[in-house]
Amino acid sequence: MNELMKFNNKEQSENFKCKVTTPSGVIHCDKDNGTPITLHGFLPFFTQFIYSTGQFENLIDSCPLKYKSNNAPEVKDVLGTAMLSVLSGHTRYSHATSLYGDEVAADILGLNKIVSHDSIERGFDKLKSEEAEIWLKEAYWKMFEPLLKIPYILDIDPTVKTLYGHQENAEVGYNPQKPGRKSHCLHTYFIGSLRIVLDVVVLPGNQTAGKYSHARLWSLLKEMSQEMRPRLIRGDIGFGNEGTMTGCENLSQNYLFKLKQTKTIKTLIFSLETPGHQWVDAGEGWMGCETEIMLSGWSRRRRVVILRRKHSKKTTELKQLKEDNQLEFNLDIVAYNKEDFFEYQILVTNTDYDIRALAQLYRDRGDCENTFDELKNQWGWGGFNSNNIIRAQIMMRFIGLIYNWWNVFCRLAEPNRHIEGRTSRRLYQNTAGRLVKSARSKIFYISAIGSKAKEVLKKFVKISDFISLNVSTATQLSAEEKWAMVLREAFKKFTYIDRIKAVTNGSQYLLDL
Repeated sequence: MNELMKFNNKEQSENFKCKVTTPSGVIHCDKDNGTPITLHGFLPFFTQFIYSTGQFENLIDSCPLKYKSNNAPEVKDVLGTAMLSVLSGHTRYSHATSLYGDEVAADILGLNKIVSHDSIERGFDKLKSEEAEIWLKEAYWKMFEPLLKIPYILDIDPTVKTLYGHQENAEVGYNPQKPGRKSHCLHTYFIGSLRIVLDVVVLPGNQTAGKYSHARLWSLLKEMSQEMRPRLIRGDIGFGNEGTMTGCENLSQNYLFKLKQTKTIKTLIFSLETPGHQWVDAGEGWMGCETEIMLSGWSRRRRVVILRRKHSKKTTELKQLKEDNQLEFNLDIVAYNKEDFFEYQILVTNTDYDIRALAQLYRDRGDCENTFDELKNQWGWGGFNSNNIIRAQIMMRFIGLIYNWWNVFCRLAEPNRHIEGRTSRRLYQNTAGRLVKSARSKIFYISAIGSKAKEVLKKFVKISDFISLNVSTATQLSAEEKWAMVLREAFKKFTYIDRIKAVTNGSQYLLDL
């Protein structure tokens, strides 16, 4: 009986022909033999982008993952499948099963095959913490090193990743979305307006304070030569403390942080509301006034800028909600002036920028929150949970690296704006492809879907032409110099693009001529 069923199924699959009646009429269905397709029609262009610049090849060659079994997958297959999973917007390892069997994607990426999600998990579990850290830090440096030659702002901030299982180092800490729920804390480092991730460190959920960002922050700055360091380090209220400011001052590093409104700060605010103190326009409805102050616990007097603007809520008190197992953050107060109600922000800095510039610089920090939202909700930082904290750290760094690559790729298509993952996937990944092999040639037929299909195809051709004419044919340039050329094209909207240069050529430093 079973043999007969197998025979009938085989016969039906080999002779697949039928007629289907639809509102548009009768459709004759037949099986397409020997024409493999993929739902990732953008891959030829993205693959050209990461291979011609040596980014993906370097990631594979420097990976410390080693297999001894003859039946084990190759390292490039594991990393290629993981990369494609992240690009596709997956948030769990098991989601990679939707890629399994995609021969066209494997062929284009130069892989032997798309591996299972278990292979990705086991592969990352085999990596030792120290080796993986060196490997991914090197990959990050290869990616962002040319950008450090331009004037940039280093944004630092922690973000909470809520957990629901039994993950290692999951602790109860500050969690505004799920009070009392265990979490991890991702301490991150960005290049401000470029939305480029410099690094991310995964720590227990009760280590959200700014001091836990110090270790990687100081090591990151010490890895940079003086001319590659940021013009400004910017952070919120969690970094306006003696430890962070003293560390920056010892490294001769400029900073801009927000201060908590302690009792001494409130006294200062009310003293500045008395006659004789001049408030100047700080933009966006804010007024500013500056002074110097030395708080208890500080080692020196520091420049402080007080910003105020009118507040519609006529109350002098804002109550703070208390939750079980929930850490409590200070809220901005609304102070009473005889004529108006104001809300205040207090900034501390060691720079000589004027009040209006400092106010605008801190307002620009809000874009950092948009990057967090994108990475957590659109790029997998909120997912890929693991019982192993080492694998969690590896995956968060891996996602940040792929995010950087995709960010640059989309900038090549549209250099005048940043496109978030949800929009860019719908725009550039809503394509299918069919690979036809004839003799020694390959033809890839792309079908783009959507109202902007023609525009998308033109942008793909634009990217390919740029890489073919300026990168692939420049045989005299090293991989680092080719990558710097790509970054100049991607970020040509910004000033100082001519200063985006390769810093190293392999292991050799280049002269800045």
